[in-house]
Amino acid sequence: MAGPGQLSLSGVQDAIHHLDKNEPGARPLLQDPARQIRLFTLWPGTQESPIQGVFSVATLDDGPDYQCISYVWGDASDTKDITVDGKDFKITTSLFSVLWRIRSEQEYLAVWADALCINQDDHEEKRVQVDMMFDIYSKCSNCFLWLGEVNLLDGELSLDIARYGLDFIEYLDDREREDNGFSTAEGLVKLHLAFRSLVKCQWWRRIWTVQECVAPHTAMFLWGPLTISRSPLIQFRENFPNVTSARRRWTAYNYKGNKRDFEAMFTVMLIVQPLSMLRTQIKSRPQALMGGVASLSFLWMTCDHQALDPRDKIFALLPFITAALTNTNSSNYNIDCVQVYSRVTVDLIQFCRSLLPLMGRRQSEMPLEEPSWVLDWRRQEVAQHRESSPFIQTVGLSSQFNASCGIPKLHYQNLISGDGRRLRLRGYFVGTLVRTIMSPAEVSSGPGHRFDYSHTLRNLIKTWKRHVEEDAFSEFRRLDRPLFTKAAIAEFSEMWNGMEKAREYLLDLSAPEEFGMKKKVTMLMWLQSRVMNIFLTCGGRFGVGTHNTKEGDEVWILCSGFMPLVLRPIKNNSEQGNNNGDVDDSATFALSGRYDRYRLVSECYVQGVMHGELSIGSNHCLRTIDLC
Repeated sequence: MAGPGQLSLSGVQDAIHHLDKNEPGARPLLQDPARQIRLFTLWPGTQESPIQGVFSVATLDDGPDYQCISYVWGDASDTKDITVDGKDFKITTSLFSVLWRIRSEQEYLAVWADALCINQDDHEEKRVQVDMMFDIYSKCSNCFLWLGEVNLLDGELSLDIARYGLDFIEYLDDREREDNGFSTAEGLVKLHLAFRSLVKCQWWRRIWTVQECVAPHTAMFLWGPLTISRSPLIQFRENFPNVTSARRRWTAYNYKGNKRDFEAMFTVMLIVQPLSMLRTQIKSRPQALMGGVASLSFLWMTCDHQALDPRDKIFALLPFITAALTNTNSSNYNIDCVQVYSRVTVDLIQFCRSLLPLMGRRQSEMPLEEPSWVLDWRRQEVAQHRESSPFIQTVGLSSQFNASCGIPKLHYQNLISGDGRRLRLRGYFVGTLVRTIMSPAEVSSGPGHRFDYSHTLRNLIKTWKRHVEEDAFSEFRRLDRPLFTKAAIAEFSEMWNGMEKAREYLLDLSAPEEFGMKKKVTMLMWLQSRVMNIFLTCGGRFGVGTHNTKEGDEVWILCSGFMPLVLRPIKNNSEQGNNNGDVDDSATFALSGRYDRYRLVSECYVQGVMHGELSIGSNHCLRTIDLC
C-alpha cells in the first residue's frame, strides 16, 4: 500500500472506488445515515465452507447487539468473494481473513466493518458515517482488533514463540501468573523474535485504528489464531517497570553485544502508550476531548500512522481533538488536504493563544509545497526510526523562554488571507544569518536505523569548540558588529558547557542535581531532537536552529511567540523562489527585515533575546508580515 502523502486526491478517490467493486444496490439503503448503520450477519460455518451472510439496517439509539472489526484494508486489488443474500460480494483479502477467523461453527454473529458496511462511493453517506464512527465503536458489545496473520515466513518465528511473547505481556499484567523463563537469556531471544514480528503488523500504522482500539468497552486483539485482551497489551509500557529483577538480569546479558534484543520491545511500548493514555481518559469521561497543547501533542504522537486519504490524519482523530478545533469539526471530504491542514493549524494557534503550533517540526517532515506554515501530517513513518518528538521537547521550553515578552499579544482574528494560503503575523526583525556552522555527522546511520541526534549534537559542540580555538570568527571583528565580542563567544561557550553537564547528569543517575539542572536538561532535549546548526546574525548574536537554516535567513520575534523564528524572505511580490522555497543565493540583503513575505524555517534559540531582552522597554516598530 502506498505510504501517506504519496497519492494525489484523484488517486485517493480511485483507490477507494476500487475497494468497492460491488453493485450500487448490493447494500440496503440507509433512511437516516446520521443514526442508522448497516450490520452484516455472519452465518456459522466450518473452516472449509464459504463465508455467507446478510445485511440488515439498525438504529444506534435502539441499542443493537453487534461486534466491530478493526483491521487494515490492505491491497484494494486483492479481493475475495463472499456470499451476501445469495449473491457474490467482493471484499479485500484482509477483511476476508478476519471474517474467517471470527466465524463460529454454531452461532450467528452480527458485525460492523467500515469497508463492508459503508458505501465508499457515496461521499455524503461516508462523511456522516465517518463522523459516527466513535459512536459505532463505543456502542458495540466487543471489537475484534485484527493484527493480521502471524508471519511464519520468518524462519526463526513459530506460533509457539509468538504465543510466548503474548504470554509475557499477560504475565506483566498479572504477576501471579507463572514466569515461563522470561528473565533468562534464552527467554529474551524468544521475546525479541516475537516482538520483532508483532511490531511489523500494519495494524499499528493505520490512523483509524486509534479510535477503533480505544472507543469500545471491550476489545480483543487477534494475531492469526492467537488472542489477547486489549488491556494487557496497550498497558505494556505501564506494566513493564514492574519486572525489576528481570530487567537487571536482561541488562547484564544485553550489554554483551545484543542491544538489538530490546529494540522491538521498546518500539511496541512507544506505539501502545498513546492508546493506553486515551483509553484511560475515555474510561473517566464519555469522550476524551483535549485542549490545545494536548491536542497538538496527540497529533504529533500519532503522525506516523498511515492513511490512504491524508485528510484522515485529522478526521480519524476528531473525537479526541474537537474541543480545540472550530473550523474543522466534521469529516468534510469536499475540501482538499491543504485546506484541511491549514484550518487545523489556525484553529490550534487560536486555541493555544500562541505560535506554539508553528514550532517543533520533525526532522523527517515532508513539507507541503506551500504554504510553509501549515502543519503537515503527510510524512514518513517515524516510529520505525524511533525518532523523538521535537514538539514535546519544544513544549518543555515554553515555560523557560518568553522572547515576545513586552510586545502586544497576537490578534487571533483575521489571521488568514482571503485565499487561505498566507498567515498574517506581527513582530520585529532581529537579524539576518551571515554565518552557519553545521555538524559533519550524518543524519542517520542508514535506512531503518535509529537517528542518533545526540551524536550529531556532540559533533556540533566539538565543531564549535574547534572554531573558538582556531579564532575562526576573527573576520567579523573588522565589521561593524557591536554585539560580537569575546565575551559573547565566552557566554555562548558556557551554554554548550552546560549542555555537556546536562548530558553527564542524565548518564549518571547517581549524580546530585545541581541548581538549574532541570532547565539545562530541557534545553538539551530540544537541541538533540533534530540535527541543529549554529548561526551568527548580522548584529553579532549567536544562535541555534535546525539543519535547514542557511545564510540569508532572518530571525524574527513575533507576537505570542515564546521563541524566535527563522524565516526565509521572498524577495518581491513576483518572485516565489525555487521549488524548495529558497531565495536566490545571489540576493543581497541590504533591506533585511523589510520584506513582506516569508517562508517558515523553524524556531530557534538566540543568545540574549530569549527572555524579552529586546522587547521590554524598546521602541521596536512592529510590522505585519505574511508567512507563505
